[in-house]
Amino acid sequence: MMEGYIEWLSPFCEAITTGLGSFLDPKKRIYFPYLLSALLLSLIYLKFINPKTRSLSLAQYIKYLFSPKIWRHPSAIVDYKLLFFNHLIKILFITPYLLAHTAFAYIVVQAWEASIGIQDTILWNSTAINISYTISFLIISDFSRFILHYALHKIPFLWEFHKVHHAAEVLTPITLYRVHPIEFFLFRLRSLLVFGSITGSFFFWFRTGIEPLSILKIHAGIFLFNLIGANLRHSHIPISFGSTMERIFISPSQHQIHHSVEEQHYDKNFGSIFSIWDGLFGSLFISQPNKKLAFGIEKEEQTRFRSLWQNLFIPFKNIFRKLR
Repeated sequence: MMEGYIEWLSPFCEAITTGLGSFLDPKKRIYFPYLLSALLLSLIYLKFINPKTRSLSLAQYIKYLFSPKIWRHPSAIVDYKLLFFNHLIKILFITPYLLAHTAFAYIVVQAWEASIGIQDTILWNSTAINISYTISFLIISDFSRFILHYALHKIPFLWEFHKVHHAAEVLTPITLYRVHPIEFFLFRLRSLLVFGSITGSFFFWFRTGIEPLSILKIHAGIFLFNLIGANLRHSHIPISFGSTMERIFISPSQHQIHHSVEEQHYDKNFGSIFSIWDGLFGSLFISQPNKKLAFGIEKEEQTRFRSLWQNLFIPFKNIFRKLR
């Protein structure tokens, strides 16, 4: 009986350990060196850029960055719970279906062969192939994230699930993981399709092993993106890149605008790394220095997303109500 009880608890324990392990995993945005770099950038911003905070002491900086009003806010508590809950869902249901990256890449190779036949191998050296693969993967993956994010806002039933993320009233790096399991599944599926399509296509044309340029065994572009302040996107530190750079790259301030409750900010700045997609789709919004923002969704709905279970079930309830 005790063995059965331990076996029943095993997925929950694994969810907790893998959730905490995210701080030690370079593939996760909350890997501790990324968090430390975000902390350093925050201190630089507060000390040398924001005129309102230049005269603060180190203790005051720390208090500002780690304010209990933010990190212990009920909204932040829901973020923490969803981090572990989605790891549990991943362990129980999603992972068995989405480990087939290599298998899908093979299907893509077969699809190419069925449509145009086996072609002569393109003779490039391995360095040129890997650089091309690295750049292609970064651009296509980022564009696919933009398209899915755009759809989550524009398609009504998908918005009901994405609303969970936007119901965050305060932003911390853990808010990244404040997503409904349905949205979590969609982004995992996107990852599978992008990896399989790009990797399978490169193998078909070059017929050789392909490795992206990497740091700590992860894509170099993603590593650098995480290292230079990606965690500040979900924070109260409004770092801007300036109007010129913000037409190319999404700054922390721009993503905070995406979470803003102000009507002028609705459906703006969908991009993850590049803002050029927002420019093409007419959703680009350049940040304004030191502008204070409030986060969340419409007031009448905000109170319905206060607990873990509300965030899990309210989206389904809203969809069923609209279908009736």
